[in-house]
Amino acid sequence: MPAPDPNAPLPATPPRRAQPSSPLRTFSDALALRLPGSWNAAVKDHFAYSPAYAYVMDRLWDHGHAQWGLQDFVTDEATLLDSSGTELLVVLPRPHHRTQFLVAALAPPGIDGVLRSGNAPHGIAVSADPVRAAADVERRLLPRYRHAVEAVRIPALREAHRLAQQALDDWDAVSDSLCDQQGIPLDEDAYGVRQTQRDAEAWQPFETFLFHGSAAIDHATAVLPALSLPASTLDRWSYQLHSLADALAEGIRIRDNWEPRLVAKIEQPLGPDRWIAFNDTLDERNAEGWHAMTLFIDHAQVLHAIADAERERAEPAAARVAAARARSTTTAPAPRPGSRLPAPEAPPPPPGPPTRSPAPGR
Repeated sequence: MPAPDPNAPLPATPPRRAQPSSPLRTFSDALALRLPGSWNAAVKDHFAYSPAYAYVMDRLWDHGHAQWGLQDFVTDEATLLDSSGTELLVVLPRPHHRTQFLVAALAPPGIDGVLRSGNAPHGIAVSADPVRAAADVERRLLPRYRHAVEAVRIPALREAHRLAQQALDDWDAVSDSLCDQQGIPLDEDAYGVRQTQRDAEAWQPFETFLFHGSAAIDHATAVLPALSLPASTLDRWSYQLHSLADALAEGIRIRDNWEPRLVAKIEQPLGPDRWIAFNDTLDERNAEGWHAMTLFIDHAQVLHAIADAERERAEPAAARVAAARARSTTTAPAPRPGSRLPAPEAPPPPPGPPTRSPAPGR
């Protein structure tokens, strides 16, 4: 039998048949088109055994149907809905109901622990009709989701600012010990490793600002002119808001530019080189974002100051309203013009003649 020719061309591979679209994929695409705004649908196959499952379980903002479905059942498929990075939803098949799906909210970056424990916008069950499902999500889930995010946005930014400031303070505490009197690093490798650690520690809270910053800056800019403050304070706070807007634009640009590169590193074949390349790419992104992070650290305090001033301005008004309500409940309302006055109460009858008590013995 002749030996096979190693230079012979390989036989042609038959073309693969297109896989039929799953009900979840079809439903999610149609739902994303009908929700208000611009939404992207990303279907995750083999969901229960993928990193996406850990991400959803970590960010799930639900203590009802969706949590039960993920914890007690193996979910082969799930869809992540993203509204331009401002709202995050997950779509799951509803167990024991083939014609229904579950739609639940994912907590945005920075909303963790105590901030997420209360006021959770629990998920809802929707029918397989995308039109009816979109109406239910818009009417029942999205308003609760936005209200819950709005209630904890400023506390989340406060915590993010504290963590970023702590990363900078820790770096300032050790950077001098790594350099000589002229500021030249004594050990380039040790200095670089500690600098990389600083960038990574600051980027994580900075992501909270990238998510919540636009809404917080817009609200603060709208409220600032109505506050009774000196002109110098208004000018300084206005400048800080502009600096924060620049930091936000720069941070979003860096995040979006590096995201495809990070995804490409993750999709490489398994092996230690994949994670080394991914971590190196992550370090480069964090280093490029350090300037934007320092702007956030230097000027984020203005968001807290404006929020405090707005609350102090609203407290006297709320006290006046409460006092007026208390007075209205204790004072009889004045009669309306032209209305009939209530009839006066009848006077008590006059006392009759005194009655004599019978004489004893009669």
